[in-house]
Amino acid sequence: MMKASALGVLVLFAASLAFAQGAKTVTLKGYVVDQMCAKTLAKKENVMEKAGAHTRKCALEEGCTESGYGLFSEGKYYRFDDKGSEKAKAMIEGSKRESALMFEATGSVDGDMLTVKSLKEVSGKPGKGEKPKS
Repeated sequence: MMKASALGVLVLFAASLAFAQGAKTVTLKGYVVDQMCAKTLAKKENVMEKAGAHTRKCALEEGCTESGYGLFSEGKYYRFDDKGSEKAKAMIEGSKRESALMFEATGSVDGDMLTVKSLKEVSGKPGKGEKPKS
């Protein structure tokens, strides 16, 4: 019985260590697009070009804002958590850009979900920054 308990504790420790390593902080740079439009854009060729053409006006339409936001970086879409989507909406509302909504997001990635710690509008080319290890 004691060996089984010790083994159980060891397994739980290893699992928590693996989880902690998976929560590495990353910084991604790319185009912020609402999740509703991102589903369509992800199916197209030249996804980064299409994401750059996505407009501020579209991103602020009711259905689009309700779907939440995310970031296209190096051809992959990362959905923002709820707080990240709230930050993105506020920043899009305050942006002077009509399209090419380029942002840098820092946070932790789990699959295609980015838990946003910080978000800022930037210029330049998408993809610069530290991408998550798959």
